[in-house]
Amino acid sequence: MPTPTEFMRRYRNLSINAVIEDPTSKICRSASFVVQITKYFMMDWTDGTEERRDYDTVTRGPKKDAWFDLNRERIRSAAMGKGAPQDYQLALAWAVRSKKITTVTQASLQAYSDEHLGIDCSGFVTNYLVANGKKTYSSDTVRNTSAASYYSAANAINDPGRIQRGDLLVWMDGNSVKSNPGHVAVVESYVPQSLGGGNMRVVEATGASGANPKLLDSMYAVERIIPKGGAVPSMILVVKRHGVSGSRVAVMRV
Repeated sequence: MPTPTEFMRRYRNLSINAVIEDPTSKICRSASFVVQITKYFMMDWTDGTEERRDYDTVTRGPKKDAWFDLNRERIRSAAMGKGAPQDYQLALAWAVRSKKITTVTQASLQAYSDEHLGIDCSGFVTNYLVANGKKTYSSDTVRNTSAASYYSAANAINDPGRIQRGDLLVWMDGNSVKSNPGHVAVVESYVPQSLGGGNMRVVEATGASGANPKLLDSMYAVERIIPKGGAVPSMILVVKRHGVSGSRVAVMRV
């Protein structure tokens, strides 16, 4: 079962195979390329939005194509920012097969990915849980499991000494779960004492301006611990992330 950082690296090492014709010799050869998912992408179905245009671009192609029909739902999940690593490989393979990328090179594949493909926070977390056997894969599960849905007082970790790899951080608005949009990330490691640069390593897909690339692992500094009690339904950590203080997160174990 992959650790959070190992699973993140799968999105940074997407292997794409293509058949390329040499324009001089007219001989075809097979080639393999490695593409990375680096962009944050949150689907917006409103007509005319950039997100809708990207989705239409990624999923567009000939009306009757047996290969696309076989892989359609996986490609659509990637186009929504909800895909597993293999879904993005299929989406990029479809871009080559349907000639959206006319000249296939490392640079053109990466440019297509950077322009049209990305992943959102719950897409990454849900697929991570699927990869670790904690959720069962379905297109409905990966597309429709929101960040806020991961909050449950019954699943909360209320002792910082019990935080472990694979626990989820769910963003809070005051003492309530944050939604529209919310945010969720995965803990790679946590050390109770204060350390230079932070004491919690976290893997996430995020639109935060200080995060580059947008799918990354980074260090958080726990600035304050608010214990469970009274109006506080679960322990809340106040953290500094990507150079900005004040994010409030609850720790969940699935």
